[in-house]
Amino acid sequence: MMETNGAAAAAQREIAVHRRLMRFGEDETTVAPIWSERDTTISRVAAHLSQLWTSTATDGGPEVTEKGLPHARASVLNLIVTVPDAMAADRVVHTLLGLGFRHPSRAIVLVADPGASGPALDAAVSAHCHPTTDSGEQVCFEEVVLTVRGEAAEHLDGVVAALLIHDLPTHVWWPGDPPFSDPVFDQLVELADRLIVDPSDFSDLLLGLRRLTSLRHRTSIGDLSWKRLGWWQELTAQFFDAPRFRRYLPNLNRLSIRYALLGSGAGLAPDPTDPTPGVADETAQAMLFAAWIGSRLSWKRYATVEPFHDGRLRLTLEGRHEMVDLRVEGVETDLVPAGELVSVRLRAYGETGAAEFIIDRGGDEATVASNVDGMTAQLRRVRMELPSESELLASTLVADRNEPVYESALRGAAIAISAARSVEAVG
Repeated sequence: MMETNGAAAAAQREIAVHRRLMRFGEDETTVAPIWSERDTTISRVAAHLSQLWTSTATDGGPEVTEKGLPHARASVLNLIVTVPDAMAADRVVHTLLGLGFRHPSRAIVLVADPGASGPALDAAVSAHCHPTTDSGEQVCFEEVVLTVRGEAAEHLDGVVAALLIHDLPTHVWWPGDPPFSDPVFDQLVELADRLIVDPSDFSDLLLGLRRLTSLRHRTSIGDLSWKRLGWWQELTAQFFDAPRFRRYLPNLNRLSIRYALLGSGAGLAPDPTDPTPGVADETAQAMLFAAWIGSRLSWKRYATVEPFHDGRLRLTLEGRHEMVDLRVEGVETDLVPAGELVSVRLRAYGETGAAEFIIDRGGDEATVASNVDGMTAQLRRVRMELPSESELLASTLVADRNEPVYESALRGAAIAISAARSVEAVG
């Protein structure tokens, strides 16, 4: 009876994922009837993809063409996406459809379940076109959804290899918590020119950042949490564009970062009874931001003042001229999504006294101010134009393969998180 109930639950999950992914074919950008086939083969999927771009409508007119009117396919990369559940399916559909014509790709969406019974492969293919100019010119691309079961799901690299467009870069986007130790994950990394992840999804942030540090020697890393920090990095850097403020940089002695906690009490921090708890995943952006500043100013780990507990941590770092007090604190707020930064405050001592540089966010606006020698300056309110995940993904797809600043921040964040764990947790 238990096995029957388990099989029924698995079937329901598969149906839920399938329905969400079929939204690809129902979107208004679709220009050809969605093709789907149960218990199919990769060769049949490849054949349909080839036929799709030369097919004609039932009335004899052109439907989708490789060249000429009315639509032209444009693919600049291969994008492989994994979907573990219905929630991830919703996220993937929303993000890829929002990607639009900016980065037309052959997107291959994988729903893999090695333990599932049934046909080894089900497939669905849809073609989409987006207008690029007022003249009606359109750019087109395709989405391939593959449901892979049983032994075939343990060899995904072989499943997707025949569907990739040769001579184009291949990016693998893994939404959710990547199974770093899974051989299938390793297979897809081998195919990838770039691996795209979001550390905010990691169940163990320290382990995840350490794995990314090692993986960067095999493939380029795209980090959506890092991309979300661009707005904060730009505003912080603007403080020190002014020569009279730049002299405070070597003398920074405090960095205070506040971030939004998940919910209002539940799941705010790891269980203290867990023998190996990690820093809660809501801290991903805060730790990467702290590590970005630390790496730019050559700060070094010195001592742990308060190990991570209840969403807070405090470290002492060795700066160029001063010891630096690093404070990271989670706060409850309804104005900012969980994990997003709420405020950044930098303090320094100069020849003429103290200086403080402040960014406080409230919803979609932020207050930016500096207080130098007791005089408030640069007090202004700025609009936060938060990028969508589609925009974040788009910027990640075109980023340089090697990003030394990000790599330095990645290493620094892992070191800081390790230091923030209590002695008992590390042991």
